[in-house]
Amino acid sequence: MVHGTHNGAKSVVHELVSEDFPRIRIGIGKPIDEYDAVDYVIGKLEEETYQKLEEGIKKGVEGVVEFLMCGIDNAMNKFN
Repeated sequence: MVHGTHNGAKSVVHELVSEDFPRIRIGIGKPIDEYDAVDYVIGKLEEETYQKLEEGIKKGVEGVVEFLMCGIDNAMNKFN
């Protein structure tokens, strides 16, 4: 089974019967307190955090376009 991933990705692995496919991961950081993980992921955002999220979404879109147009290696080199 795929470690460190969410149920949607696990479902893709199950349907493909393989873990051998490119993935794009976009992180959101980690909560200060491990017990606040759910609130950290689905809680209301402060304005400053929301602005950072918008910047991250734009960068994520650029990464997806790079991946589709130029391949995974170029995207990884440019955005990792």
